Amino acid sequence: MSKPFVFKARLRVADLFHHANHLEVFTTAINKRESVEHFLLRMIGYCALSFNKRTFLNQKNEKQLPDVWCEDGNSHITLALYVSEIELDEISRLTKLFDKLVILLTDGENWFNEIAHQLVQFTNLSIFSVSREFIEQLETNLTNSIHWDILIERNSISISNKEGYYQTEVKQLY
Repeated sequence: MSKPFVFKARLRVADLFHHANHLEVFTTAINKRESVEHFLLRMIGYCALSFNKRTFLNQKNEKQLPDVWCEDGNSHITLALYVSEIELDEISRLTKLFDKLVILLTDGENWFNEIAHQLVQFTNLSIFSVSREFIEQLETNLTNSIHWDILIERNSISISNKEGYYQTEVKQLY
C-alpha cells in the first residue's frame, strides 16, 4: 500500500445533532487486512458516536467486537456499529446480541434494497449510507496526521483538513 498505515488522529467534533463539541486525540492504524475505505468509515462512525463518553474504536480488528461500540457503566455493549454490508443471518444474530445495531455503508442503497423487505423484523437496527465520492476524497488526501474538523448535522457530515473541505449527505436507509 502506498498510503500511510499508522496515524496520529486529532478529531475536533462538532455534533449539532447531539449538542456535543469535543476533541479526540489518539493513535490509530489501518489493520492488516482492512481496506482504506473500511478504515475511513470506522473513523467516521467513531466520530458520529463519540458524543457518548463510553465510545470505543476497534483498534485491533478483534472479530468478536464491532468496529465501533458504546458501553454502559457495566461494560455491556449497548450500541454496536459495523461498517460493511452484512448478511441477513448475521444481522439477525447481532440484533439479538446488542441493544442497538447500526450499519454504516458507502453507497449502500442497492444492498439495502435487496434485503429491505426482510428487515422489518428488526426493531433495534439502523442503516446509514454516505457517498463513495466522499470517502474517495478523504482517501486521496490521507496523511499520517488525521487532523479533521468534523461537523455532524441531522442529515450530513462535513470534514475539513489542511487539504480541503468534504461534505456528504448521510442517508438513513432504515
